[in-house]
Amino acid sequence: MSVLAILAATIAASQNRLVALRPNVTFPEAGQETVVVYPDIDPKVPFDEVIASWNVGPATNASVKVDLRASGEGYTTKWYRMGEWSLDHDTSPRISVDNQKDENGNVLTDTLRLKNPGQKVDLQLTLRNLAPGPKPVLNLLTLAFSNGKGEANDVPVRSDAWGKTVEVPKLAQGDYPRGSVLCSPTSVSMLLSHWSNQLGRPELNQDVPEVEARVWDKVYDGAGNWPFNTAYMGSFPGIRSYVARFNSIADLEKWTSAGLPLACSVSFDLLRGKPQSPNDSGHLVVIVGFTSEGDPVFNDPARRGQVRMIYKRADFEKAWLNSRRTVYIVHPASVKAPAGSNGLWIEE
Repeated sequence: MSVLAILAATIAASQNRLVALRPNVTFPEAGQETVVVYPDIDPKVPFDEVIASWNVGPATNASVKVDLRASGEGYTTKWYRMGEWSLDHDTSPRISVDNQKDENGNVLTDTLRLKNPGQKVDLQLTLRNLAPGPKPVLNLLTLAFSNGKGEANDVPVRSDAWGKTVEVPKLAQGDYPRGSVLCSPTSVSMLLSHWSNQLGRPELNQDVPEVEARVWDKVYDGAGNWPFNTAYMGSFPGIRSYVARFNSIADLEKWTSAGLPLACSVSFDLLRGKPQSPNDSGHLVVIVGFTSEGDPVFNDPARRGQVRMIYKRADFEKAWLNSRRTVYIVHPASVKAPAGSNGLWIEE
């Protein structure tokens, strides 16, 4: 199977890197499955973590299993199962896979973490067509590579993003049943609602319970599986969505300057300037802009009654580092992403 595009930079100094494949693979006939392998994917940087994302559409009858195998100096790992995905988990599983730890690494819900630096990966997908109807097409695959957690390195420099805010609908997770664990689907709902308003597409305006039902991971027992959330957003026609990891707040400023909101994975304790507690398992917020002084502005779904929040730039950087600066990227494929990605996102 040919890869039509591999979008990766070659700047060796980068801590994080995205490799994107545009396979355009049509699923087989109803009731059948096919296996597609992409060998020797080289991000051009050493890495110790990898996150896979995918977009399929139309996705109603699609089932996807994602496996990764890494290699480095003197070793090649087994195949790790990164996830099994479908839009309807009552028809086909949508689960992460536990208990994969061995001498080379482990899968932490949605992230392959290696014990020694990796150099390349092999990616294998099992694509099954569940029922008659329009055949699903695998439109996009991405791999977000990371090499260490990194350190706080922000040096604020005034940019076009300072003083700019993108208007995104405000939602609070506490307004919904099981709200304490719904920061991710609430953030997804806000992002999709934004694009619903921008594009005049009411089908994108999905309330939090609808999103929750399409991203819930029964094994993880939660709605915070990162690729499941982006796969859901990317299942809408013409919408591109994937997990990425940035290198600095300046990267976020480029997206704000372009008028494109993103979701950021953070430590909720550190975001509020508090010591991180053992119970802080992570939180999702939507970045909508920056103040004129350079502090980030968010729609924070945890803030019932006051969703729009400004947090100190230094506190946000520490909080965001907790996830290695992970973001959900989502935008219409017809809307060009900002330039200057340095291999961190898809520009075309």
